[in-house]
Amino acid sequence: MNNKINAVAKAVTLLLAASSTAANADLVITEYVEGGGSNKAVEISNLGTSAVDLDAAQYAITLYSNGSTEAGNSSILTGTLAAGSSIVYHNGSADDAFKVGIESTVTYFNGDDALLLTKDGAIIDRFGKLGEDPGSEWTDANDANFSTKDKTLRRKASITTGDTNASADFPGTDNQWLVFDKDTSDGLGCPGEGACTAEPGVLIIAEYVEGGGNNKAVELSNVGGSAIDLDAAVYTLSLYGNGSTDAGNSETLTGMLAAGESIVFHNSSADDAFKVGTASTVTYFNGDDALVLYKDDVVIDRLGKLGEDPGSEWTDPNDANFSTKDKTLRRKDSVTAGDTDATAAFPGDNNQWVTFDKDTADGLGCAGENACGETPVEPDPDTPCSGCEELTPVADPTTFDGNVYYTNVLTGSFDDAEAMKNAISVAITAGHQQLTYNQVWTTLSYSDEDPANSSNVIELYTGLSVSKQNNGGNTSDWNREHVWAKSHGFPSESQLGYTDAHHLRPTNVKVNSTRSNYDFNECSDTGTEVADAPGNYLDTAARCFEPRDQVKGDVARMILYMDTRYQGNDSNMPDLVAVDRITTADEVSNNDPLHGKLCTLYAWHQQDPVDATDTQRNDAVYKYQGNRNPYIDYPEWVQQVYGDQCGDPANPSLDVDVIIDAPEQVNEAETLVIDASATVAEDGSELSFSWEQTAGPELTFDGTKAILSVTAPEVTADTAIAFTLTVSDGVLDKTQVVNVSVINVPLAFDVSFSGNTELNEGESTTITAAIADEPEGLTYTWQQVSGAAAEYSADGLVLTVNSPEVSVDQSLVFELVISDGEEQVTSSVSVNVSNTLEDGWSKPEGAGSLGAGLLMLLPLLWRRRQS
Repeated sequence: MNNKINAVAKAVTLLLAASSTAANADLVITEYVEGGGSNKAVEISNLGTSAVDLDAAQYAITLYSNGSTEAGNSSILTGTLAAGSSIVYHNGSADDAFKVGIESTVTYFNGDDALLLTKDGAIIDRFGKLGEDPGSEWTDANDANFSTKDKTLRRKASITTGDTNASADFPGTDNQWLVFDKDTSDGLGCPGEGACTAEPGVLIIAEYVEGGGNNKAVELSNVGGSAIDLDAAVYTLSLYGNGSTDAGNSETLTGMLAAGESIVFHNSSADDAFKVGTASTVTYFNGDDALVLYKDDVVIDRLGKLGEDPGSEWTDPNDANFSTKDKTLRRKDSVTAGDTDATAAFPGDNNQWVTFDKDTADGLGCAGENACGETPVEPDPDTPCSGCEELTPVADPTTFDGNVYYTNVLTGSFDDAEAMKNAISVAITAGHQQLTYNQVWTTLSYSDEDPANSSNVIELYTGLSVSKQNNGGNTSDWNREHVWAKSHGFPSESQLGYTDAHHLRPTNVKVNSTRSNYDFNECSDTGTEVADAPGNYLDTAARCFEPRDQVKGDVARMILYMDTRYQGNDSNMPDLVAVDRITTADEVSNNDPLHGKLCTLYAWHQQDPVDATDTQRNDAVYKYQGNRNPYIDYPEWVQQVYGDQCGDPANPSLDVDVIIDAPEQVNEAETLVIDASATVAEDGSELSFSWEQTAGPELTFDGTKAILSVTAPEVTADTAIAFTLTVSDGVLDKTQVVNVSVINVPLAFDVSFSGNTELNEGESTTITAAIADEPEGLTYTWQQVSGAAAEYSADGLVLTVNSPEVSVDQSLVFELVISDGEEQVTSSVSVNVSNTLEDGWSKPEGAGSLGAGLLMLLPLLWRRRQS
């Protein structure tokens, strides 16, 4: 007992001594959840006024179980924690409501376990008493409701610094905790005594462009305080043409729309400057058409007046410049809610719109009256880019081991390239954490960081180094380019591929728009060099974009990654397919999951091999998304997976045209001849031939000659047989499969019956059957199948019948069943029995019979069993 006390005292003394060193008072444990089952979580908040660089020291939260002074599970805090922000660790098996923040085993606690928050080993806060096991819970004599078991506890708002005395009684005489019911989770993610609250999201029509020709677009923006889950209800934007009250073209909105972000729909035939967002037929409007925004069929905003045709435009008598024709309109900044009366006059007495000249496009992509990026944003040194959130790593690239990560690929044996590709897909799917589209900004700020200037990123197509803070929608900003164009299979932000950072790259906004959704191919000879990105070429007629030479391999490996990663096994993603052609406009319009041009990309991969930039990017995406691009880790796999399709097989076969003359079918027991003698080598070298049977009943044959001759097997039903021919020049081989159908041929026998078949009741007869060319091994059975029951006996092919008394003339039908032990066939004979007339009547003469020379010949289909 004294030893235990001394050990505890010693451990506490060491920790207290450590706590006297520099500790950060701003970082505090602000919430503790010990609920039912695995509903456990702990929250740490920055209660100071400035951000905390968690990587500048080692911040850790550690679990001490059942009174132990030996550290148990621990989590290291990383990144930057802004003032007023929180980090939450939750149990991986908790209910969804508790899965806020990061999964961690530090939450493997019960009510009698302690938690210590440390900085470089010094205690900066604690929960529970180190070295004490209270039994099942800590309680408070002054608060009967307080317990560390089956409760949620939140730090009082008056507490702004941590409790550094880990050996003091807990919760002590000055209890710092508020108590909430078991399984309360609504406070996780924010400091304070109350539940986390946020202003709701508000969706409005924020911009309308009705310009020259097809320069038409409409923007929807979230002007509220929190993200909108567009899949939680049915959000629809509908077009009503020429005063109609019947909806025309419509768009259903999907995914998450963060506060302050926008969705833009543009006309697919618009000029490039207007091609922001997604092409849509909802933009097939003129100045006299109305747009209505719905949530679950309830109007939440409108532009124009539903049911009215104003002629060519709506105007405002109080603003001569206002018009819905040949103008760009932006919603005033003061508008924070939609106009829900779709039948009211438009724009009404309180015009909510600011008017801009025809073909103004610089406001598409951001809410507000100004052009995107017009108001300079002061860089926030505590965020990786403008408006970006800091991310918590999900993987550590410094400890990455490809032999472990790809073990099933490296040790696998694959029959073909597709099987290997599937194995790679499984490997790179494991660990993949879906990023939000906003988190992609942050990821790209690290993955594409300029190695010579950590404040900048390198744009993919221009190669320019630009400030990380210049991200946005202005034409001079950088934005998020979907290298596998999102209109090629995953147009919704909620889809996994939409936010997959392995194919998202920083690009100049204008160049991104120029590239649009075209396939990649060689088009420098026929296309036009992109003015803002020399070395890149566009051929709109050929639907082709060619990137600069320095990133052709990068582009190739990103497309091949997407083709491999997404095999149709994810619930919200189709099977993406890289095709060796340019996709059609209809395919793109239909969001078909195809992208080209495969073999051009294959060549680019070889021309521009993996370099340090690829590797750095792969590591950074892995750090925040949790999976890797296999074609950067193992570039040689590109040939093994795609080489056959592009004429560069990893295992080349003999260059010879195998010519085989073979019938499609052959009757059983006939001779089958398959002739490959016309196969000759291009260079005249001697070839060897080897035949192998790969399907069907086993046959015996000589398989070492060009001509294969074999007797077809006897079969009971049509049966497929297959042979594989291997042609070799002694170095390389080539194989070809030959399939032949063996046809079952039924055999025909003649069966005849002799004997008297015309009887009076009470008479007897003997019927004898005869089979022409009777084979051996048959058995015979007789049975009566119709007519009055008669006494009869049978011996082989001989049937003896005693006719019964009958009241009227009738036929007795007897069936001869012939069997070989496995199958059987039948033939029948009729015996006609006449009723004997009463006295006074005479019987007519000429009773029928089968004379010795009279035969009834009946065809019999005899199916012989397979020998």
